[in-house]
Amino acid sequence: MFRPRHSSVRRQSRRGAVVVLVAVSLAAVLAFVAIAVDGGGLLDRRRKSQSTADAAALAAAEVLFRTFPTTHGLDSEGKAEQSALAVAAANGFTNDGTNSIVDVRTHPEMYAGGPNEGTEIPAGCVEVIVQYNEQRYFSGVIGSGTIPVVARAVARGSWEPAFVAIHVLDLHRSGSLNATGESSVTVTGASVIVNSDASDAASSNGGTVTASPINITGGSSVSGGKGGFYGDINYGTPPEPDPLRHIPEPIANGQTVQSQGPLHLSNGQRTLQPGTYRGGISVSGKGSLVMEPGVYYMEGGGFSFSGQGDLLAQGVMIFNAPTKSSETVDISGTGSIVMSPPTDGIYKGLTLFQDRESPNTLSVSGGGYMDITGTFYAANGTLKVSGGGDSKVGSQYISRYLEIVGNGGLSIDYDKDNAIPRRVWHLVE
Repeated sequence: MFRPRHSSVRRQSRRGAVVVLVAVSLAAVLAFVAIAVDGGGLLDRRRKSQSTADAAALAAAEVLFRTFPTTHGLDSEGKAEQSALAVAAANGFTNDGTNSIVDVRTHPEMYAGGPNEGTEIPAGCVEVIVQYNEQRYFSGVIGSGTIPVVARAVARGSWEPAFVAIHVLDLHRSGSLNATGESSVTVTGASVIVNSDASDAASSNGGTVTASPINITGGSSVSGGKGGFYGDINYGTPPEPDPLRHIPEPIANGQTVQSQGPLHLSNGQRTLQPGTYRGGISVSGKGSLVMEPGVYYMEGGGFSFSGQGDLLAQGVMIFNAPTKSSETVDISGTGSIVMSPPTDGIYKGLTLFQDRESPNTLSVSGGGYMDITGTFYAANGTLKVSGGGDSKVGSQYISRYLEIVGNGGLSIDYDKDNAIPRRVWHLVE
């Protein structure tokens, strides 16, 4: 049989082609393996890097938040940075400069990334950038050197003005904000918020409330042909949570016991020191009272000031811890009443504070000269205020229910330095 002489050459050519094909295929297979193995590792490292950046930023912001009253959002002692680095190290980012790099920036440094790159970081904010240099495995066939994995987070920890003068917390009751008589309230510098979804959540029976804006989840009603709500009124707004829900209540045992039983004064003048008053304090008749700066804890009995005497309580917070419904806070009288809140510390800006579980009433009535600044806070209670005379009654009202009564006028002049600030601690980016 005849056979071509060049058949062996063809067989050798096939063997050479197969070797090339296998080599090319093997390279492709290794590339896919690199994508699957190294790529999966990179995704896992990316998730861990972002979680670490978030946690480190929040840890630093917590330090800025906690120390804000004294540091005003600056990290002059580096404690926020130390906290961020400790959290990063606990997650494997040791900031050794080779395998991992952690960059922590606070005010007044510049943002290193994100939409605000190159601008100054605000006080109370912190930027954390973590970088991990991932080693190559199968991807070494298509490249060399480590692969940087970078994640970034920004957090804020600060105390900021809320710019809310009235916040009524109840979600459903009719007339949760109720203005009666011929009362007239003028709010300047801040908004009014009514959380109730009732059709008459804010009701007026002769009383007038003027503010901009007034945000009401439900609706409003006016009866009696007088009064009403004036300003930029927005209906159907979502309810907002209690802005002071995270502020801890003072502890009776943590205060110096100043009185073992009810303390009553009906004549003369007395100066009191901050601490726990078991059985509360009541002043009537011609009694006058001077309260030195600090926290006054009413362990039962409440706090009552009425009559013709004067009350001077500057830098003071009164905390009401009632044991029965009759133990309220009632501040009235025809004398001079001057009150202001603490100027620093955790209760900065807070003048009246009632146990959050108590439904009791805080009542403040202007009759003579009244100049009271600061926040009145009764999360589950009723706040009852009235004007009259030359009345400045508080800088901010936060309560479950609010009653504005009487025939006089009163003003709520929101002052960020005399109202309790809003606490902010969260991730920003």
